[in-house]
Formats: sequence, C-alpha cells, structure tokens
Amino acid sequence: MPDLHYPTVSLIVAIVNGVAILVMAALWYINRDVPGPGVWTLAAISSGLGFVAVILRPQLGSAFSPVNNTLLVGAALLHVEGLLRFKQLGRPQWRWLWSVAVLVVAAVIATMHRDNAQARYMLQDPLIMTVLLTTAGLLLWRNEGRWRVIYGVCAAFVAMAALAFVLRWSIVMRAPPGSDMLQHPVMGIVFLLLLTHNLAWICGMSLAVNLRVQERLQKMALNDPLTGLANRRQLDAFASQALRRAERRGEHMAVVVLDLDGFKALNDRHGHAAGDGVLREVAKRAQNATRSTDLVARLGGDEFVVMLEGESREALDQAVNRLKRELRRTPLFDGPPTPVGFSMGVATFPEDGAHLVALLREADARMYGQKREHASTRSMDIVPGD
Repeated sequence: MPDLHYPTVSLIVAIVNGVAILVMAALWYINRDVPGPGVWTLAAISSGLGFVAVILRPQLGSAFSPVNNTLLVGAALLHVEGLLRFKQLGRPQWRWLWSVAVLVVAAVIATMHRDNAQARYMLQDPLIMTVLLTTAGLLLWRNEGRWRVIYGVCAAFVAMAALAFVLRWSIVMRAPPGSDMLQHPVMGIVFLLLLTHNLAWICGMSLAVNLRVQERLQKMALNDPLTGLANRRQLDAFASQALRRAERRGEHMAVVVLDLDGFKALNDRHGHAAGDGVLREVAKRAQNATRSTDLVARLGGDEFVVMLEGESREALDQAVNRLKRELRRTPLFDGPPTPVGFSMGVATFPEDGAHLVALLREADARMYGQKREHASTRSMDIVPGD
C-alpha cells in the first residue's frame, strides 16, 4: 500500500466531518422532535475536532494523543447514544454514567501512553472495537421491512471500521516492542475506513430520519390523532382486503358500530378533556378485547367501528360478547355521577351485505334502533342479527 501523508488524510476526514456536522445540524433543526440527530451532531463535531488535532499535532505536542483519542472515542459513544435515543431503547440518565466511565478509561490510557503508540493501540483498540461492534449490533436489533435495508448497510460499514481496528490491534500485538506504529501502512487503512464509515453514517442516518418522518406522516394520514385508532381511510382499505379474504375462504365477518350514550351531557358538564378521556378509554378497551387480525376504528365524534374476523358465526358471537364485557367491565367515566353508556349494532358478512357500505348501513340502523329503545340505559345487550 502506498504511503499516506496522514495530516493530509486527516484534513480530508475533517472536511468530511464538517459536512457531517452541517448535514446533521440541518437534520436536527428540521426534525427537532425526532430524538437522535442532535446527539449525532455532537458526535460529528467531536470526530471532526479529533482529526483537526492530527493536523495540529506539532502545536499540541504531548497533549495530542489524549486530545485526539478522547475526542474520537467520545464521537463513537455519541453515535451509540444517538442511536439508542432514535430507536427509543433504554434510559438515557443511566447510559451517560457508562459513557463517561468509558471516556475516562480512554483518556487515562491515552495520557499514560501518550509517547508510546504501540502500547496505546494495544489497550485502546479493543475499547473502540467494542463500541463500534455495539453500534453495529444496535443497528441490526429488531428491524422490519425497509429498516432492515437502511440499518443493515450502516451496520456493515460500522463493522468494517471495527475490523480496521481489529487489524491494527493484531499487527500491534505481533510487532516487536518499540516499533513505530505511526508509520505502519495499516494506519492508512484505518484512516480510509473511518472516512468511509463517516460517509455511510451520514447517508444512512439521514435516510433513517427521513423514513421515520414518512412513517409518522403515514400514521397521521391513517390514524385518529386522539385515540390512535384507525380512521375511515384505513378502515376502507382494511375492509376491502378482509372481505375479499373472507369470501375466498368462506369465512364470516362482523361490522360493529358503537356509539356512546350520554356523551354530549358529559362534555357539557365536565368539559371536552373529560370527553377525550372517555374516548381514549373506549379505544383502549376495544383494542384489548380484539385480536391483532381485527380492526378498531374511530369515524369521528363518539362513533366507533370494529371489524371482527371469524371462521364461523359462533366465533363472531363470542367476539362481540367479549367486546361488550370489556366495555362494561367498569364505568367508562370515573368521576361525579354522569351516566355514559353505549349502543351497539352488528351486521355480518355475508348475511347482511357483501361490501363495507352495506354492512355499515345495516349496523348503523340497528345501533340507532337500540339507542332509541334503550335511551335511558347505560349499555345494551345486543347479539349479531338482533
């Protein structure tokens, strides 16, 4: 491998880190509600300063190694911290203690062996390898769909950087005592792989933040902002697929229309905050009573729709009764006496209709019939087909 002028290479890496600082700072400014980019901006600053220290090595003298190594290890730790925040893993207040401890160890090693690069690499490279491999492992942890591609590519480049330190450490361990490791060709490989790692990190994390924002916008478009339930758009899409699947398999489906009784009086007496709490409680109970293959949606106001899948009519009856029991388990409003109940109408596929509009119309009519009949009661005891 040709000899490399390390100050020049360090200048190039420092420039790349300068770009990383600008990109991460812009990413954080635009998406300040997304955890992670702010910490990655600090990591880019720390890494950039670490390579600037290589350029200023003659001016820094014996302080070069402690400054350079501490800044680079700090950047690696900040990458881990930002990633943990972005993936919402663990508790930040405890992680800082471990990060500070590792940083202190790195600073002590660099200070004690500031004039002996061989001894410094021998002790510090395993520490850096561990941090980088931890980052790669976190990138690969619990990913699905498009996240596997983004995190997988980033993890590969982080692992390559770790392998560079493995290579340097193995050479250091075999080198005779007193060898000048700063002039060894492996140093060029380490610099180049760190440069590649930095570029991959900028691109990968920018894509990750962009995907996170896209998913959030998609969720906002398909979910009710108050309860987190599906909205009408998601209900239509789900029903289209579920009804075709039920027809193909010869199975049954139930569309349950649920409307609260006494909700307007609750809002008038206790305010909309109390009403919002009841809506969230209904959403929570409905989700607890249904399976992952079912769908609970809020159409607006105090009207909910639950779509239930079942192999038989008896299975649907059991699912509807389970939903009623969960809703009636305790009062929906825990406050001064204000009766809040619910009316329920059920329509089944294929008996009551072959598409969502027809099923909703039939279930809605049955729900309003029960609401008129039992206007003074808290809840209804309705079964499919009544």
